[in-house]
Amino acid sequence: MSADISFASFNLYNFQKAGSTTYRGKVISDAEYDAKKSWTREMLRKVDADVVVLQELWHQDCLNDVLDIPEFAGYKPVYIAPSWRNIAVALIVRSPWKLSGNVEVIKQFPFTELFKIDDDDGEDDEMSISINRFSRSVLKVKLKHESSNSTPQITLFACHLKSKLPASARQMEPAYQECVGSAISTIRRTAEATALRMILVDQMEGSNSPTVVIGDFNDDPLSNTLGLITDQPTITKRSRGGDKKLYNTLHFEQLQSFNNVFYTHEYNNHKNVLDQILVSEEFFEYSSKVKWSHKHTRIWNDHIEDDDPFTSDHGIIKSSFK
Repeated sequence: MSADISFASFNLYNFQKAGSTTYRGKVISDAEYDAKKSWTREMLRKVDADVVVLQELWHQDCLNDVLDIPEFAGYKPVYIAPSWRNIAVALIVRSPWKLSGNVEVIKQFPFTELFKIDDDDGEDDEMSISINRFSRSVLKVKLKHESSNSTPQITLFACHLKSKLPASARQMEPAYQECVGSAISTIRRTAEATALRMILVDQMEGSNSPTVVIGDFNDDPLSNTLGLITDQPTITKRSRGGDKKLYNTLHFEQLQSFNNVFYTHEYNNHKNVLDQILVSEEFFEYSSKVKWSHKHTRIWNDHIEDDDPFTSDHGIIKSSFK
């Protein structure tokens, strides 16, 4: 039998060292840093997940300080590099789960442009977009259980796709800058989803390899972005899984109950789920290739309503499997 495992996604919301700056030159004070560190520890304690993917980390010392207590001694952090510029993705893995093999940091797309030529199909849809890299590097790791030889190795991708905030478009007339900036962000996020999907097809096709994709996708479960990445599987109790498909664990929870309101982000009073845990058919209990079954998916989001400056503007989502 496979060993139990739980996954979580946690957007840290600009976690930076004291005395250092974040966006627009904001300097983090000692008091702000200590409050953020304490709150992050408390949330990791509550979530209690084996694997946690983190976004918006400015410096590895921040996470190292959070983990520097005996209670978290079982966690091993994974970073994109010893140091980096701006925000980055990281993750922590808790014993008895551990890394297997090398960590892969993916920055480049498997293509350098997206294009569609005029092929006389009656549609004016020719297009060319030059784009070749993720805005935030994707982490790819392999996980194995220390003592359960019957538990298969898991491939995990940790990501943070381009946000919905308008990109800078200062070359445009002021009246058009916001809409053009929003279009640029949307196009980049779609391109990132396409690149991630292509990487996932190469990873999953015919491999029977358990695969998990976790992160802040900056789009909701029914968006085109998520549709691209998951290949939109059928999720019912009569479904039997699908090679190359990914399943949103939020939908697993909704198969059990439609009574709860789920959200991990709120903007202008619009509640949405931007943080997702996507799993391959080995985690779909009705699949013919199932290795784990979904126990529950939970979201911690009370702090979004509280709006304290040391917390996060995202909820934390966790999915557990047995």
